[in-house]
Amino acid sequence: MKKNVISFVLAGIVAFSVNAQSKLEDLVSAENAKKLRETGRIELIHEKEDFDLHIVPDCEYKAKIEKEVIAKDLKAVPFVAEFLYLVPKADLLKGSNKTNINVNDMSVVMRSISKMKGMTYVHNNGKKTDVLYKEAYTIDGENSLNKIADKIEGSADGLVSYCYQKDNTYGDTFYVLNYKENSNSVYGTFLNTAPLQYLGVKAIMPRDMKISIASFDCGDSLLLYIACDCNAKQVPLFNVRKQILESMTCRMEAIFKWFMGQF
Repeated sequence: MKKNVISFVLAGIVAFSVNAQSKLEDLVSAENAKKLRETGRIELIHEKEDFDLHIVPDCEYKAKIEKEVIAKDLKAVPFVAEFLYLVPKADLLKGSNKTNINVNDMSVVMRSISKMKGMTYVHNNGKKTDVLYKEAYTIDGENSLNKIADKIEGSADGLVSYCYQKDNTYGDTFYVLNYKENSNSVYGTFLNTAPLQYLGVKAIMPRDMKISIASFDCGDSLLLYIACDCNAKQVPLFNVRKQILESMTCRMEAIFKWFMGQF
């Protein structure tokens, strides 16, 4: 009887461990799963009139992600881009003292705003590398400059936080961060709470740009979804969409590399 109880408990532990991971094909289409296994990434830059999100992983947050897009004004400059990345855990653990990566690890990374200070990005059509965030830290309230410790304890589920970043292009930037977490994934959004300025012009007004990041435990790999959704202002004699396209795609790639380098 005692052996049967132990076997039952062990079976339950194994079943929970398996259920706490997602199969790639459960999250993305078979076509996209094939592409991800072959190339490791999918990049989708939307046409100007295409505001819907098309490659959000099939998860409990999907409806929320798709519904809470930035309101667009066709007289302005809407921009939407989505990225999917699939990375083997073995590649991330090379040279690390860790033996595995779980949801708590992903959650801590997504909340470690201060570690984004000094991260670099490649821009100017791949010709130049600069520091993206000269400063980055969690703050005690919206548009505050009072630095506090990153909120990395416990689960991120339901957490609302704020951060400041000194951006190489946009200068002083402020965001409100909202998080969701479950047994196999973490989802976070960065929504700007102050204007983003470019060359002295307020190019993106408050709450007109959102960066969404969702990370999924797929057993031996991590799936990362990153999206940029914004509604920028028209600026006379200036190609705003071209600037946003280069600026934001460079940032998404930098965020991906930073995130994957934290393990």
